[in-house]
Amino acid sequence: MKVFLIGYMGCGKSRWGKIIANHYGFHFIDLDELIEEREQLSVPEIFEKFGESGFRQREKEALKAIPKVENVIVATGGGAPCFHNNMSYMNEEGASLFIECSPELLRERITSSNTERPLVKNLSPEELLQYISNHLNERLPFYEQSKYKLTSGDLEISDFTAVLDPIINS
Repeated sequence: MKVFLIGYMGCGKSRWGKIIANHYGFHFIDLDELIEEREQLSVPEIFEKFGESGFRQREKEALKAIPKVENVIVATGGGAPCFHNNMSYMNEEGASLFIECSPELLRERITSSNTERPLVKNLSPEELLQYISNHLNERLPFYEQSKYKLTSGDLEISDFTAVLDPIINS
C-alpha cells in the first residue's frame, strides 16, 4: 500500500507523514528529500540552477522512482500533483490524501517555519497571504482529484486512522 499525502506547502504533509508511517510501521519518503538525495542539491539550489520547470521534471522522475515497496507513506511537494500528470499517477499507484488548509493558517505555518521555500521567500506577510490564496485556487482542481481529504487545523492521528484504517486493512 502506498499513501501519497498532498496539499499546499505548510499543510503538514511531512510532519504527518512521519507520524502516520510510524503508527502503521510503514516506510516514510519525503519526495523533496528524495529529490535532494538524487540531485545532491537542495530544493532551493535546484530551483536556482534549473528553474521551476527543471525542478518539476526532477520531481516527476523521483515520484516514479519510488521503490515498489509495500507499505509506504509519501509526503509530496505542494506542486507535485499539479504537473506532468502526477496526480493520475499517484491515484493509480495508491491512495492519495489531500490535507486541506486555510490560506491564513498556511501563511502562519510558512512564516514560522525554518524551511526555505523558494516560491515565497521574498514576500511580505500581506503579499504572502495573497500569493497563497491565488496559488491555492490554481492548485485546488488538482488537489481535489485526491481520493481522500482531511481539513487541517487541529488534526490528530485518529483523524488519519479513521480514513486510512479501512484502506490499509482491506
